Amino acid sequence: MCHLHNHTGPAGGAKGLNREVLPANVKPTHYRVEITPDLVKFEFKGIVDVHLNIVEKTSTIVCNANQLSVHKAVITSTHLKAESTQTATKITLDEKAETVTFEFDNALEAGATAVLHIEYSGIHNDKMTGFYRTGYKNAAGEKSYMVVTQFEATDCRRALPSWDEPNLKATFDVVLNIESKLTALSNMNQTNEKEVKVDGKALKAVSFATTPIMSTYLLAFVVGDLEYIETTSSPKAPADAKDLVVRVYTLPGQKEQGRFALEVCARILEYFSEYYDVAYPLPKMDLIAVPDFGAGAMENWGLVTYREIYLLFDEKSSSAAVKQQIAYVVGHELAHQWFGNLVTMDWWSELWLNEGFATFVGWMATDNLFPEWKIWTQFITDNYSDGKDLDALRSSHPIDVDVKSPSEILQIFDAISYCKGASVIRMLNTFLGQETFQKGIRAYLKKHQFTNATTHDLWNALSEASGQDVASFMQPWTRDVGYPLVTVVDEKFDEAKGELTLRLKQDRYLSSGDLTAEEELKGTVWWVPLVITTHLAPREATHHILSEKEASVTFPYSKAQGAFWKLNFDTTGFYRVRLSEEQLRSLGAVIKADPTALTTEDMLGVLGDAFALAFSGHGSTAAALELMKSFEAVDDYVVLDQLASNLNSVLAAWYREPKEVTDGLRAIKRQIFSPKAKALGLDQSTSEDHLTSLKRTLCIENAASAQDPEIVAQLTERFHRFVGGDDSALPPNIRKIAYVTVLKNTKDAKKDFEAVLNIYRNAPTPDQRVYALTALGAVNDKDLVHRILHEITFNTDIVRSNEATMVLSGLATYNPEPTVVRPQIWDYVVNNWKEIVEKYTGTMSLLGRIVTIAFTPQVGTDVLEKVESFVAGKDLTTDEERAKRTENLVAIKRPIDQGLEALRSKTAWVERERTSVAEWVRKSNA
Repeated sequence: MCHLHNHTGPAGGAKGLNREVLPANVKPTHYRVEITPDLVKFEFKGIVDVHLNIVEKTSTIVCNANQLSVHKAVITSTHLKAESTQTATKITLDEKAETVTFEFDNALEAGATAVLHIEYSGIHNDKMTGFYRTGYKNAAGEKSYMVVTQFEATDCRRALPSWDEPNLKATFDVVLNIESKLTALSNMNQTNEKEVKVDGKALKAVSFATTPIMSTYLLAFVVGDLEYIETTSSPKAPADAKDLVVRVYTLPGQKEQGRFALEVCARILEYFSEYYDVAYPLPKMDLIAVPDFGAGAMENWGLVTYREIYLLFDEKSSSAAVKQQIAYVVGHELAHQWFGNLVTMDWWSELWLNEGFATFVGWMATDNLFPEWKIWTQFITDNYSDGKDLDALRSSHPIDVDVKSPSEILQIFDAISYCKGASVIRMLNTFLGQETFQKGIRAYLKKHQFTNATTHDLWNALSEASGQDVASFMQPWTRDVGYPLVTVVDEKFDEAKGELTLRLKQDRYLSSGDLTAEEELKGTVWWVPLVITTHLAPREATHHILSEKEASVTFPYSKAQGAFWKLNFDTTGFYRVRLSEEQLRSLGAVIKADPTALTTEDMLGVLGDAFALAFSGHGSTAAALELMKSFEAVDDYVVLDQLASNLNSVLAAWYREPKEVTDGLRAIKRQIFSPKAKALGLDQSTSEDHLTSLKRTLCIENAASAQDPEIVAQLTERFHRFVGGDDSALPPNIRKIAYVTVLKNTKDAKKDFEAVLNIYRNAPTPDQRVYALTALGAVNDKDLVHRILHEITFNTDIVRSNEATMVLSGLATYNPEPTVVRPQIWDYVVNNWKEIVEKYTGTMSLLGRIVTIAFTPQVGTDVLEKVESFVAGKDLTTDEERAKRTENLVAIKRPIDQGLEALRSKTAWVERERTSVAEWVRKSNA
């Protein structure tokens, strides 16, 4: 067990929170680490010299180590000009605590400085964590490997003994001893290269410049056979900003696919340098595509690692969707170079300071580069929606949440830290005004650069910039779980004054809809910015604040033709609005009469709230479905995307209902999307804009999934031409749709399945590989479904371990027999639990995703009982087996609990609305 301590300085955690942190008797200031990787034996040898300040007199030093063998430790200390050296008399590794303890005969005096020399070795595991290996086929078709680091949150300790906590910052010198034909990369620029011999083997030692002071989780190194392209980023501000070299590294033969990301990176570095008014402090920025990567990307300072699909793009064979995704992910990781790397959260509890802000400015940077993409409008159907979905659960957590152990830390890399965090920042940015917000952010970064900071530090900076007490009104948004449902209790129009008064009430919104009387009485009262728009000035708004449980607001109004009012203008506030069915119908009538009456963002808010409130029981699903008819004339891509999302969520939940109901819902989908798909056509124009490309893809996908016979026939015919060698038959944007459609409807399942599997193996770009892989699950043959589960998904000779979740997701989403296949996925995971756990130990986020994919797409109390029984270990016979099951699940407990709660609510939704939806479908298709 690690020692607990209380600090006023930056070194360590907080007493009383029971965080698993290191003793505070010493503090690291600098590391010199030299590592010799072996890409054949998958082992490495290391030497690290750690410069320490001795804070308290001690003869024992404890630091972090995980899956390392420590062979020797020698400490040289200096105190009052006297130097002494001694070897550790005892070295003890604690596997559970992930620590190593060094004991010395003679105590080290407080105030002394020391250098702790440690010789150790470790493994290049295949778990996508620590200093791990990743395999690929080279040009000759042979299996080759590269080694790469992934240290966030607590895995630097797998590569070197270290003080692996974010507020124990230090500088680093890195030396990598590698084969002469390979390339070595680290955070900083290379300063020297020389021939050396290690264990009699001739190698080259590559040395890198000293890093700025930084947290251990940001340290990075890569060794492999690599090539690169480069450009220059030239920020115009601040005054001390300098040109810097930007490179994209890839495996041989892929570098030109990094060209788009390279240019995006260079421009975004310029944008952030100017926006933050703080120069990027390193001399270079490298981006590298990694074949096996557990996350999407990692913001290591100066050496950002990416899953291939988030970095590599080819204009001729990649989709428009992946182009947009790459731009955003590059922006997100570059945002961290300031928010996270330059200024780092003090402890993982405030992870949102890193991830929420990087998500917000990642969207902002993408919007700056590509304003025609309407990025902030898309944000509403993306991160904003995702954050609301998760935070509507009782099992959600506050943005600013206490975490104690590595297993807890990993579970908060979720839609709360990222999406709710970004949405709350967006709301605050809108309220304060962009210039004021920017002024506060600049002050925050300048004050805390190269140190650690807290949420309060951010609020203080924004308070000084705005003259408002930001902390007081933002605390409920970050320290309390959930968000408000603002109910319109009553409305009164005063014709003489030309004013409308709304009586409003706020409670916590729960997707289960079962807020208790006590929760209602004692629940959080949020500070809610009530921005209201009306027909009098539909692109302007009146500003009000709801800071009480109940209050009234009054604003100018008239009863003219086409009159309307709408809360939460542009859907910038992170809350839901509950209207009566009459108010909802009235708003729908306005939209139907004039699709331009409301902004696109407001239309998204109306749709999103209507379906969310239907799900929770605060509204009617039939009314929400009827509302969709008001949008028939709306042609905006993002609104169509919201319509598709809403309708598909009903279809996904209603999969066990009678065929006439599900067929009826698909008929509604054909009515909306088939005419648009046919008008747009399957071929993409070389001159069409980005959003038109996305709209075409969306409409074709939904027409095809609704079984439009003309679209299905066209896709099938084009698929066979494409497989026959005519690449032009299927534009990149619709290839996945074609694969799914063909496999769903095929009369020669084995042949078509092999064709798609072959596309997966040989596709020229990562996105097209993933599209083919995901589509495999659509196949309408039970034997091939069995093959997918038992021979393909977890076979790393076929599917990368980080892509197995995509296969399962494809099965759950696209297979035409969900009542049969979804339970089979769960059964497979349960029956192969031991092997799956062994494979994904160390990459718990992927394990959690595998488990939740296996049950969350399903519906029914029978499913709930099966999952709860498994989690409780009721299928096991001994206490030892049940304890092991609990141990396996502890690091993914939060997503499982959230999945179970969501499943419970979805089951209740179907039970409650089954009859009314069936009746609405019957009438709508009459």
